[in-house]
Amino acid sequence: MFKVVGKTLILILFVFRLVDSDPKTLPLPSLFACIDRVRALFSLHTDVDDPRFSNHKIQTFALKARIWLTIRTLYYLCISPVWLLLWAIDDFFFPYYRKESLENSVFIVGGFRTGSTSLHRAISLDEERFVSPRFLEIFVPFVSFHKFLDLIEFLDAKLHTKLVASLEARLQAVVGTECMARHPMTYWEAEEDDCLPAGWHFAGWYSSVIFPDARCWMKSGEISKFPPEAQLKLFKFYERALQKVLYRRGNGRLLLSKSHLIEFMPILAANLKKVHFVGTVRHPKDTFVSWYALNQCTALSLARWKMPTETAAVAHIKFWESFTNAEIRFFGRKHDRNNKEKDKDKDKDEDEGNNMSKSIVTFKQYIADQEGTVKRLFKEMGFCMSEKFTKALREDTQAHVNYKGNRSYENPSLEDLGVDVNELEEILKPYITEFTL
Repeated sequence: MFKVVGKTLILILFVFRLVDSDPKTLPLPSLFACIDRVRALFSLHTDVDDPRFSNHKIQTFALKARIWLTIRTLYYLCISPVWLLLWAIDDFFFPYYRKESLENSVFIVGGFRTGSTSLHRAISLDEERFVSPRFLEIFVPFVSFHKFLDLIEFLDAKLHTKLVASLEARLQAVVGTECMARHPMTYWEAEEDDCLPAGWHFAGWYSSVIFPDARCWMKSGEISKFPPEAQLKLFKFYERALQKVLYRRGNGRLLLSKSHLIEFMPILAANLKKVHFVGTVRHPKDTFVSWYALNQCTALSLARWKMPTETAAVAHIKFWESFTNAEIRFFGRKHDRNNKEKDKDKDKDEDEGNNMSKSIVTFKQYIADQEGTVKRLFKEMGFCMSEKFTKALREDTQAHVNYKGNRSYENPSLEDLGVDVNELEEILKPYITEFTL
């Protein structure tokens, strides 16, 4: 049975190899990502693939989960001609979406549970300046589907139907009650971009909720280690998908994006001009258990399996170590102490030549003074806050004050997960020191 499935997957992947570099196949994952998932499904990973786990017993999928994920992977690959057709339809019937510019876009990026969602939705209140992707716009990145969304919104407005509410309820049911409590999301709200690379290219740290394998998670998240052609393909796909959002709802406004794709930011910085990056940081002992719990409950809903506690705890330590190192590289000091001034001037010249800005927001700063934090960010990015936006931000103050105040869930403790807080702080000491946490 498994030999037949394995041969079938190899055949499909061989076809993928033939078309992997074709620009018409942007929605399809790169070959190396597909192979990595097949290896995980058939327990072919070894310690050679990732020495970080060599001293730990990493448990892989239970049989039922393995069968379910194999079927889902096969289904995804077999239905891929449909996605290629929809992509081709967009390029043929709506070619002008590619003229949308991502210049002056704002990219908010931070570790999970660092306040990035709250900051993103606060800034998105400046509706005269920004447009932010909604979940379904990026989860199904086709203009033809966006036209369908326009239709049901029109029918709701004119005929008082409840099509949007029904679609929203179905989405929330799939995600699960606990996940919705931890990360509320609606049809209309600004949402993070992570589902785009995770769902389509098997890339980014959010991929662990749809394919909860520890080794695959590390490979998917560390985008800087992807083959160059895979990095370029991911960028082109991401760029086109966001251009489609601007094509649908931009009307001359700027893109406001939020994600946890920290290793993707240097790729954006290298390929886009006049962009702004905002990093959110928080002490890891406060984020560790919260992201662990959200990750586990979402994986159970979407993948029908979650990593056992011991495996998941080790994987999350490795994740935070990798993620925070990438944050330091991108947002931290880029120079050693012996060449401080020289390198500082060089970095300044490079950033000014690209008209790029980088800002850091600590969780404590943001929670203590939302309006002041947003004002500082706008000043650093060269934007002015309108009276309308300022009023909307102040009206949102009460919701901000109640941030997480009435939560209906409990997080495990570090002790419950077998994680020593002192060891965790020692591992992440460079991050804590760099951003004064």
